Amino acid sequence: MKRYMLIVSGLLFLNVIVAKAQNEIDALRYSQNFVQGTSRSIGLGGAVGAVGGDFGSLSVNPAGIGLYRSSEMSFSPSLTWNITSSDFLGNNYEDESYRLSMGNIGFVLNHDMNREKGWVSTNFGFGYNRLNNLNHEFFMGGIQENSSYLDNFVYYAGDLPSENLDPYYEALAWETYMIDWDDENGEYFNDFAEADYGQVQERNIVSRGSIGEYTFSFGANYSHRLYLGASFGINRAKFDQTVFHFENDPTDIINFTQSFRFEENLKTSGVGYTMKLGAIARPVDFLRLGAAFHLPTFYYLKDEFENYMEAYIDAENLNPDEGITNPMTASSGWGDYRYHLRTPAKFIGSAVVTIGKMGLVSMDYEYINFEKADLDASDYNFMEENQDIKDIYRPTHNIRLGGELKLGAAYLRGGYAFYASPFATEQYGVNNNRNILSAGIGIRNRFFFLDLAYSHSMLENAYYLYVPGIQEPAVNTLNDNNVQVTIGFRF
Repeated sequence: MKRYMLIVSGLLFLNVIVAKAQNEIDALRYSQNFVQGTSRSIGLGGAVGAVGGDFGSLSVNPAGIGLYRSSEMSFSPSLTWNITSSDFLGNNYEDESYRLSMGNIGFVLNHDMNREKGWVSTNFGFGYNRLNNLNHEFFMGGIQENSSYLDNFVYYAGDLPSENLDPYYEALAWETYMIDWDDENGEYFNDFAEADYGQVQERNIVSRGSIGEYTFSFGANYSHRLYLGASFGINRAKFDQTVFHFENDPTDIINFTQSFRFEENLKTSGVGYTMKLGAIARPVDFLRLGAAFHLPTFYYLKDEFENYMEAYIDAENLNPDEGITNPMTASSGWGDYRYHLRTPAKFIGSAVVTIGKMGLVSMDYEYINFEKADLDASDYNFMEENQDIKDIYRPTHNIRLGGELKLGAAYLRGGYAFYASPFATEQYGVNNNRNILSAGIGIRNRFFFLDLAYSHSMLENAYYLYVPGIQEPAVNTLNDNNVQVTIGFRF
């Protein structure tokens, strides 16, 4: 089961995995969340753990539901566009992708007990908050002088008989004559390595998907000094990815092989279950302190995967009698695998300072230890993969800051979030820290509110196309943008 081409730094490019590879890559992808929720929560940089009274806060600290004084419904359509650039082999390429989606749909039902002391009110909420956006496209390419993806197939083929080669990888290269057996030396080889390389090398990655939480929350308000809440979350994960790898010999320096294209398709879907507990205390009128604990999310996931290889042979080497024609093609067919993932638990501490009726300043601190993620299945123990999780990842300390200024019925908001790298060591001088800047405006009255927010997320990482290899990695920059509108009604 252990089968992966790369150990890379960076969230998104850890999404670039080989099919049939349930490993530390999956553990990180479904463990990292960047809650979007409502436009107000986005505008405040996600620092809503002690703000409350906002549906986005229920995915951070469910005690926030205790601050509601009326029933409410809201929905938040959003537009995301992702601008990515890749610096590889001296070339820089930029790509963009756009996506319309729903960041939030929420309902809160308030039960007011018509008193100001003791249990003042109880609230029940249910709805959806988006936790992560997995939509990206990347392209990288140039003249490769040092290695080939075919070296990767030769490496993993080892000295196995051809009938025992991995049907999703090495067997496809064998069937299309991209690797062959050297009887004299007793090993596999490929023509690109024999010619000392110099081929055009390109890779295109298209990823689509998201993680969202359907939350059912309950909370209560005690004397406007203590707010308690709990929620049950059902997380829905969906991730589709296609990786196109292409190598070409346009100047005919490589004997026999003209070009090849290797395509990997992965479709992951699943559901996870979690619970969250929270409390918010107001020791003095201008200060609220919050604490929340997120139990691990227990995911039940299914991977579907299929690989395809297409190769072209130099014309002088074609031999239809021996089955050597153009193009040579081979497909693995579709396979699937079901497995379980337990994500790490999470602790969040929060504080809000209110400045009279002028506004507020908020802060969240978040602790999550990615070493605690764990993979399991009924027919495989994942011992090696779980050890890799402990070796590669580390605990992280994340900070979110937000501010809101009230100008009559209008509100101005700004926020900043810092998510530390989950990796134990830095690779290729890239730190993998994620920074998010946000801003927002809103109009609110007793019965209606309209909020608009914009966020800009920045991340840089290093990506190795394959191992083994002596090539330098691609250095990739991800700039994720999100514009979202929340429309809400109180009753």
